[in-house]
Amino acid sequence: MAGTRQPTFDPGDELLLRYLEGQRTVLGAFPVRVVEDTGPWLVVWLAAGTRVRYWSTLEGTDPRTVPLDARYRSAHGSLERRWHGGGVLRVIPVDRLYQVVHFWHPSGSFAGWYVNFESPKRIDGAKVDTVDWQLDLWIDADGRPSWKDEDEAAAAVAAGYLDPADLARARAAGDGIIAGFDDWLAEVGDWRGWRPPASWTVPGLPDDWAA
Repeated sequence: MAGTRQPTFDPGDELLLRYLEGQRTVLGAFPVRVVEDTGPWLVVWLAAGTRVRYWSTLEGTDPRTVPLDARYRSAHGSLERRWHGGGVLRVIPVDRLYQVVHFWHPSGSFAGWYVNFESPKRIDGAKVDTVDWQLDLWIDADGRPSWKDEDEAAAAVAAGYLDPADLARARAAGDGIIAGFDDWLAEVGDWRGWRPPASWTVPGLPDDWAA
């Protein structure tokens, strides 16, 4: 339960945030540094330029180049990339159905919150595993929400890639966030002015990222 997990990590510790397909195949891997670990809530930093693994077609191209009606019916692979753009802060409530990615403009001003809906997290050593449920919610800096990737989520359900019950859970979680935004933001915390320590280096992608 969210209330029973005890803090495990110290600020600056390196973790690997991973996205699984089918509960066991690792397609995405993101080396991050711990900002804060309260037990129920884990906050991490993904630095610009980090070597990551991200899902791809078996030919090594972006799956979004595949027509939507076939995108989730094909086998997927994983490709090494660099995290482009600026660094992002990720607030991860371990037992809830999302994580909150904080984005900033190149000027340094806060852009908004990207809520990625996903399964409760499984932590094994320095690896944090979850399954992406495709649906996302963007909330701009003024608090205005907009749903993202609804077409992808629907296509994933139609292909049998995503359980419709999980999509319904994601939608309900997002509706709850929108309806109670102020209370939700107070729980997530105000990280808009946070910046990583200058001494932090970019973590490397471990060789056993898929183990």
